[in-house]
Parts: sequence; C-alpha cells; structure tokens
Amino acid sequence: MNIHIKNIAVAFTGLLIATACSVDKSPYDSVKGEDLSGSETGLEAATLGNYHRMKLWATEWHILHEFPGDNMSVSGTTTDPLFFSYNYQRVANSSRTATYWTKSYEVIVGANKVIEAITEGESTTNDQFLAENYYLRALMHFQLLDIFGRPYNQGAANLGIPLKLDANPLNHPNRASVGEVYDQVEADLQKSAALFTADKDNTFASKEACWALLSRLYLYKEDYAKTIEYADKVINAGKFSLLPTDKLATYPTIKPEDNSETIFAVKLKPNIDYPDNGWYTVGSFYASILGSGWGEMYASRSYLELVREFPEDVRNNFIEPVVLDENVLWATYADNSSTYKWKEVTKSGDDYTYTENGAATKLEKEADGHGGYHYFIQTAEGKKRALIDKKLAVRNGFPKYYVLKCSGQEGQAQLWSPVVSRLAEMYLNRAEAYAKTGNEAKALEDVNLIRTRAGIPTAGLYTSSNLNGKSVIDVVLEERRLELAYEGHRKLDVFRNKQNMDRHFPGAHLLGSNPIKEVSYEDKAVVEYIPEAQILLQDGLKQNP
Repeated sequence: MNIHIKNIAVAFTGLLIATACSVDKSPYDSVKGEDLSGSETGLEAATLGNYHRMKLWATEWHILHEFPGDNMSVSGTTTDPLFFSYNYQRVANSSRTATYWTKSYEVIVGANKVIEAITEGESTTNDQFLAENYYLRALMHFQLLDIFGRPYNQGAANLGIPLKLDANPLNHPNRASVGEVYDQVEADLQKSAALFTADKDNTFASKEACWALLSRLYLYKEDYAKTIEYADKVINAGKFSLLPTDKLATYPTIKPEDNSETIFAVKLKPNIDYPDNGWYTVGSFYASILGSGWGEMYASRSYLELVREFPEDVRNNFIEPVVLDENVLWATYADNSSTYKWKEVTKSGDDYTYTENGAATKLEKEADGHGGYHYFIQTAEGKKRALIDKKLAVRNGFPKYYVLKCSGQEGQAQLWSPVVSRLAEMYLNRAEAYAKTGNEAKALEDVNLIRTRAGIPTAGLYTSSNLNGKSVIDVVLEERRLELAYEGHRKLDVFRNKQNMDRHFPGAHLLGSNPIKEVSYEDKAVVEYIPEAQILLQDGLKQNP
C-alpha cells in the first residue's frame, strides 16, 4: 500500500492547550472558552465542533477496532503502521494509535469545555448541549478503553486509560482502572440520558444513543439484566426500525438521517468532507470504486465461507468479487499454508468439473442441509472447501473480494458515515444476554429475527434441535460476526468472550518468519501500547506490558 500518514506524537499538555485555544480553521473551532458561558450560539458552535472533530477520529477508530479481527485480510505488506495493528506486532510509536489517542482526547476536552460552561437546569437549550457533550465524553472514554485496556471480565482492576473530566490543560491524569472508567462512562451516559430536551436526528447524540451504548457497556460488563433492559428501551422507543430485506444491502449508501435503523452515526457530507471522491477514507482500504481507493484489503476467506452459507443472504451484497472474465468459472480454495489456489471449472447441473493431469475430475459435493451443496477439491494435502466464482482479478496471489460496507453514501464512491450504534446490534446484544442467562429460546428468537431480515429462508433459522453441535452462544456470536462485520465489533466480541482470534486464512499476517495464525485472548498484544510520546512526556503514565 502506498498510503503515507505523518507520524503524529502530541503530548497531552500540547493537546489540551491546542484544544483550549481559538484556532480559526472553521467556525466550529474558533470559539474562545470565555465566550461559552454566556452565549447559546457559542455553546452550539462548540458542540458542533466536537461532532466535527469526530470525523478525523472515525478512520483511526475503524482501523484499530476492525483490522485486528478475522473479517478482512491484507493482500500485501505496507509501511503504514496499521499493519502492526493488523498483525498484532504493535509498536509504541504508531501514528495510528497516536492519532486515535489525540483525536479522542480532543473531543473529550472539547466536551468538557461545554460541560464546564453550563449550569444545569438554567435553560432547556443549554441542558440539551450538556446532554450531548456528556454522551460524547462517555463514548470517547469507552472506545479508548477498548483499545488501550483489557476487557472488563479479565479484571476490573487492570489499568485502563486516563479519565479526563475537565478542560484544564495543566491537569494530566494518570491511568484509571478499567472498572473506574466503566463507572464513569456509565455515570456520564445515565446523566446524559436524563438531560435531553430536544429530539434531533441520528447524527446527534440522543437518549436512545445513550441507552444503546449502555446496553453494550453492560454486555461487556456481563450485567445481562441491564443489557436486556437497555436494549429493550431502544427497541421499544418507537424511533427506529430494521431496514427491510430489500434495502439492507444499501445500508452504507443511505444518508444517515434517512436511515431508520441508525441510532447514532458520525456524519460525513458528500463533496465536502471528501471532495476528491474519497482517497484515504475507510472505504478506500477495501475497494477501488470509479478509480478511487486502494482496494488492497479484502473479505477474509473465513468470512466468505460464513456469509456464503446461504446464497439468499443479502449480506453477500456487501462483498464484491472483482471479476476479470465473465465466461470462466473458478473454484478457489486455501491450502495447508493458507495460500489461495484455484482451478478453472465448468458447470453441468449441480456439478463442477476441472482437468487434472489431462483427466476430467468432478468437485466433490455434499448436501449443505438446506437445499444446496458444499463443494470440495481433493488435493495432495487432503480435501479442501472450494468456493465458486467467475474468474477473479488477483493481487499478490489474493483474489480480490472488495468490501462495500464502508462506501457509496449518496452516490459518492468512498463516502461513508460510520455507524456507532444501530438497531440490529440491540437485538444481538439482547440475544447474547439471553443466551448467557439460560433463556435460549428468547436468544434464538432474536437471532432468527436478524437472519430473517437478512433474507435467510426458513430452513436456515435456528431451533433447539438443529444447532448441529453448536451452542446457542456460538450461533449468537456467529450472527454478530455476520451482521456487524466491518463495524468495529469483532475484535472485542472475540476477546471479551475469552476466545482466541482464529486467523488460519490467507493474508499478509502469515508472511515472514513469524506468521500470526492465532491470537490468544490473554496475549499482551491484544492491548495496544499507549503512544510513546505520552509516556515520555507525562510522569507517572504507565505503559502497557
């Protein structure tokens, strides 16, 4: 990849001073601190500035949450430090983690400036600004902890992140515990939810956005009764509905305000935020569209096999095989070294035939249990699962399976407004909580609701008698993987459930002398290093082991 990002290493002091100063880059950033207390216009501008800062935060948020998962694979090495997060060979001076840290605390300090400028209860307008900024502060702290702290169930006493609860540039808090961060995030969200006085669209914080994040927080904390309670609050709020099956594949293309399923999204505007059509965006990593984008990170083999279990599953439309020849069929498979291989095949009825040493050989087929077949090819290493595609374009030996879930908003190639919370997650949070408290029938009901919406036929819906050796929690987590792929959930879903990250699939993580085929949930590399500049410049700030 040819992406070049400057190495950003900003001291915490410098960050806070920069945030507190008047910087005339846009109307949102030019409000002086002393103007806030007496001006609703100033408070509004400062709050909008905090939303604006999240646009720069969102790319790093996606990279650090999604790239270490198992839904995508990199098709070659890169000098971009995202590669170190992808392959769990973290570095303390990564510009990606440094930028994420910096941008997160810029939003936090910006929120604190507004919070400090308002006396609660004096005006409904100001209480609305207060509510929105408490939510933003909570969201930033929570998402920072996901990257720089261990999951809650691995020890609430473990080191978390600094809790920055004021706008004083001279106050440099050291790291709070994981439990203390959770407590503060919970308190901020509860306070926020109680203060809202206006009903804005889903690109602004809302009490429902607070409830959605609380549902996730309680799920991670393993407080399942509250997980269900707050998921129910959102589901029963009457403000959101799942997109219908025939619209699901268009999810990323819809303007967030027009999307009935989105609870909160970071809004980006067409032809304004990305006037060059979207180079250096999240979508540009995954696909090249209309000549825009690198298109060097593809859907992983394990995700492809999962989503293709049902051809009717409309989530297949989020993946685009890049076809080189419409008239040639390939059977692709991965060998024992997780290297892609393929055979040219011809189709006859339900059979596929290829030529091996001058002889015609059929792919083996096995009934998949719901009216179709799985295909296999016999190799010197044994039987391998084969997927059928038209002849594909290939990069460095990797067939190109573009991911389209982060592109195409309002017709612009690489525009996308990252979704922080949406209704489908609430059903899946609730399903996981039901499964872990023994209410398996309710858990399967929620999973089946999501599968039905995805277009999966009745034969693919779960009952207690057709789990095929899986547990109910297995199918819940599998459905979370399918539904929430490329939305920043997968890494946390694996490690907080004390599972290992299985990366036995083709990708650049297997290159070199130290391939990373599996990552233990106890591995130190699961948690990113605190940016080195912060450690060097702030006494008492401890580094992760």
